[in-house]
Amino acid sequence: MLAIIVPAALGFALGGPGLGISIAGLSLVALAVIAALIIPRDPIGRKPHPELARRLLVVTSFPIEDSRSIQRVADEVRLGFDENDAEIRLLTPATNTFLRRWATDLERARDRAQRDLVVSVASLTLAGVDATASVGDENLVRAVEDELAGYDATEVFLITTGDPESEAATQLRERLLPDFHHVDLR
Repeated sequence: MLAIIVPAALGFALGGPGLGISIAGLSLVALAVIAALIIPRDPIGRKPHPELARRLLVVTSFPIEDSRSIQRVADEVRLGFDENDAEIRLLTPATNTFLRRWATDLERARDRAQRDLVVSVASLTLAGVDATASVGDENLVRAVEDELAGYDATEVFLITTGDPESEAATQLRERLLPDFHHVDLR
């Protein structure tokens, strides 16, 4: 409140009502911009209980379809476990173009994400890994946060290609309570 009142009061005192109201408006806009730029750093998900069955969330923004990628993902999710003891869910964000996002046209992005998920689930099923799938928000970190609100994962795998130090991986590594694994397929 002081960030709005003090400059406005000074504007009223020095230049009259016009300057005071202008400064108050500019202060409000500056405060709104600062509030919009602040990124929350709250923890994501819940700390898994050791007695719970293994539940994996595998996050990817592309279809897992070539044999090398399929085998690498299958090996990662099986690491030290029998895949029959684990519940696996694939998550793909519905990425969109600026104009479609601005026009709130999400249908094409969701359809594309659904197609990628169908290809990925079918490919992993052929490799012996059964999984369910869901489409998430365009922002990868937000998609994981939304998914973990209703799915208690014990581990989260982020699958990328050629981006070993992605911003999303860094944020997830810092904020996730379940175990986090970043697998770069390149």
